[in-house]
This record gives sequence, structure tokens and C-alpha cells, in this order.
Amino acid sequence: MKRFLAAALATSICVTAFAGCGNNNNGSSAASASKNESSAVSTSSTASAATGETDFSTQDPYTVKLLIPGDAKTEDCKEVSEAASKILQEKYNTTLDITRVGFGSYPDQVNLMLSSGEKLDVLYNNRDIFVSAVNNGQIVPMEEYLSEYGPDLLTEIPEERWACTSLNGKKYAVPANKEIAVSWGFACVKEMADATGVDYSNIKTEDDLLPLLEAAKEKFPDVWPVVASYGGMSIMNTADDLGADIGSLEDCTNPDDTTVVNFFATDTYKDIVERRYAWTQKGLIIPDASSTSEDSSAQIAAGKGFGMFTNTKPGIEGELEKKTTKEMLVFTLTPVYTSTTRLDILWYIAHNSEKPERAVQVLNEIYTNPELENICINGIEGKHFEIKDESKGIVGYPEGVDGTNTGYPSYPWAWPNEMISYTWEGDPEDIWQQTSDWNDSAVISPAMGFSWDNSSVLNQVTACKNVKSKYENALGTGSIDPATALPAFLQELEDAGVNDIIQEKQKQLDAWLASNS
Repeated sequence: MKRFLAAALATSICVTAFAGCGNNNNGSSAASASKNESSAVSTSSTASAATGETDFSTQDPYTVKLLIPGDAKTEDCKEVSEAASKILQEKYNTTLDITRVGFGSYPDQVNLMLSSGEKLDVLYNNRDIFVSAVNNGQIVPMEEYLSEYGPDLLTEIPEERWACTSLNGKKYAVPANKEIAVSWGFACVKEMADATGVDYSNIKTEDDLLPLLEAAKEKFPDVWPVVASYGGMSIMNTADDLGADIGSLEDCTNPDDTTVVNFFATDTYKDIVERRYAWTQKGLIIPDASSTSEDSSAQIAAGKGFGMFTNTKPGIEGELEKKTTKEMLVFTLTPVYTSTTRLDILWYIAHNSEKPERAVQVLNEIYTNPELENICINGIEGKHFEIKDESKGIVGYPEGVDGTNTGYPSYPWAWPNEMISYTWEGDPEDIWQQTSDWNDSAVISPAMGFSWDNSSVLNQVTACKNVKSKYENALGTGSIDPATALPAFLQELEDAGVNDIIQEKQKQLDAWLASNS
């Protein structure tokens, strides 16, 4: 299998450098493939660029605590941590402590650990905390550590992607190497959709879903046609939120419009929330969807739901099938596009890390070492996964194990570099090439690479965030009537200073566009 892992890494170097922000990282691929192939063959050898002449195995012992979302059993996380630590101890005298927290409670856990000073070194989080975490001092810049402790990250991540995770000239986050383009859609159980007798071949918009949902309700009266995930639903749109906070390009597939607007005040948003409220009144959306404390996939797996809104990408059907245990049908409802925000999974170094350089070192190794990345993603061979085809690097669940009972579910997209990991059965064998092609196919936002700095309007940002938390999920899931709630939402945003944020974001965007023209 190590022979396969070396080949997988070498191949991934050739297919992963989209453009984060538009261009391939040509010129370094051959050298990177060569050096990383040798590092993957033996975990006891020194990763060439990462170590140079230094023997990092003589460092003082240190434990890197890593925080990532996704339900998993504590004992399984401990077992996976021990397997990963065997690699890291030999090369770096470092122990890895993986802590996983359920998606629903993860944001609160991150806030608690960052504010309490509890030991934490490296963490996953979404793009939406980036600017505030930088300005609040919750994460530390990686700049001074990368050349010595993370040189492979510097080599393998295109500068255009680094630009999307930098602020004021400093690199603050490692972007996950995954799909960085997105389209939005709807997923449902194929067997149930077929049983309705509805011709679903021409579903292209959210409106087009209505006949299928109504037929599903009639055919399966005890199953909700649409379920929510932890109180929220994806919004089918092509807006670019320009990095974080309120203030968006309404349609970033239009290169000629760089006007920053309050997306919640647009007709696009109004149409979506009115439609979803109407569907709730018809019984097509689970009641009180904004109060749902379960993942939508779990509800579908339990037979409570027919479908859910989702992002779409190559392999999304297989990914959802792992979680729902059912064959899933996915409809794409928006164009494929990319923006700074679409580099959405970022890896940060916490301000409370005692040794940030060791955290960077671990990130560097996970990003480039297929054996280590596969342990972190998939767990223990024979318990959480098993090899189905060694020559092709295809894995699946062992007998008696599935996405509902495994103690360590696999979420490749959440880790630093899924492109060097195994392919799960059910996914296309060339899933990583398809992912690269998907990235290349995306319409690129005219603001791609722009990083928003909210430091001058932090009070308004905080106030508007509180207003959003009051209304956004309730409106987006059809749980409250937009006829009264939407005007109240917009007024409270104005009172909280939304126009100040939009004005400042427009000013910064205009300056960035001028300097990049």
C-alpha cells in the first residue's frame, strides 16, 4: 500500500494547484512529486524539504492538540491519535492528540477553547471566523515558522491561495486542498424519488423541485420531503460575501458588477425565503426546521427525511451515501463558481499554542504524508476501513460497519489534503482528477483573492452578527413568515450598523480592485 500512497501523492501534486485564485503552480510540480514520493515510501525517512539538514527527531517532546468537527467516539480518537503519533514521534518527537466534536456543538467548543486558554495548538474552522479571529488575536500568523517548519506548505500551496488566507501581508491559515469551487443543489433518496413516478430529469432550479416534493409527501406521508441540518439550510445563490460578514456581490458570476450590497435585502433572498415559507405551509419542510439539532444526513438515514439542500461537487453522491446509507440523487441548481470564501476550510494555529512551530510542523506533515493523512482521515485499517483494491487505493467499510455505526467517520474534505488520501468505494476512481477539473471549470468571482479587514467596524459586525443569529436560519428554513420577519430583520440590521459595514467593505474592495487591475 505504501507503493500506492507514493504514487497517489505524486499524482496529487499534478492535479491540485487550481487556481485558488486562478492559476496553476507550474514549475514546482515535478520536483515536489519527486521529493514527496520518497517521503511517502517510508515514514522513518526525513521529509526532504521539511527537514533539510536538521534532525527534528531530537526536538524536545511535545504534544500537539488538534481540534476538528465530526462525531466520533473518544476511545476511537485515542486509537487514531496513537497510530498517527507513531509517525510523528519517529520524525519529530511529537505526539498528536486528536479531539473531535460534533458539528452542531463545534463552534461553541472552538469559542470556549480559544477564550479559556485551554491547551489547543491547531484547529479546523470555516472561513467565516477568519477576519474576526485575526483581529481578536485568537489565531497567530504562520509567517515566521513556515520556512523552517512548513516549507512543503510554501511549496505546494499556490501563492494565489495563500493570498486568500492572508491579511495585511501575513499568512494566517492553511487552506484545505479540496474542491475550492461550489455549486448548490438538492439531494434526495433515489429509490424514493423513482417511486414517485415524477420525471425529475429537467430539475434545474429550486422552483423545479416542487412537483417532486409534493409527490414524495403523498407517496411517503410519514417522511418529511425536506429536512434541515442543525437548524440551517443552504441558500441556492451565487453571492460572494467577500470573505466574511455582511456585504456581498449579489451575483459573483457577473464580472461587471462589483457593487457591495446587503444580500438579505435583495429580491434574490426574498424569493428564496418566501418560497421556503410557502413550502413549510404545505408540509414539505419539517416543522420548526430552525430548531433541528440533528444533521440532515442522519435524519435521512433514520427514515425521517426524503431530501436536503447541499453543496454539490464531484463525488458528492458517494459522500452522502456514506452518511445516509442510501443511494442518493443530486440536482445541481446553481452555476459552479469560486471566490475567496470558497477556500472555506482553513487550518489555524491557536493563540494558546505553547509551541506554534510544532503545530506548523504537524500541519506540514499531514499535508504531504499520505500515510499520516489517511490515518487522520479514515482511522484504523480493519476497524474503521479496509482495503478493497490495493492497486487503485480504494477503501470501504469493513463488514458490519457503515456510516451510522463507525466510531470514527471519514470526512476527507475536513482535513488539510484529501487529494492524497484513499478513494472510497462508490466514488469515481479518478475523483481527485475530477475535483481538479471541477475547480478549473468554475466561474471566478471578480473579487477572488480580496481579504476583508473588519477592524474599523468591529462593533457593527458584532451587532449585525447577533441580528443574523436571530433571523437567518429561521427565514432560510421557512420557519417564520417573511412577510413580517424579513422587514424586521432588515430594520434591525440597519439599526446595528449594516450600512457602515457595506460602505467600508466597498471602500476596501474598490482599493483592492484598483491595485489589481
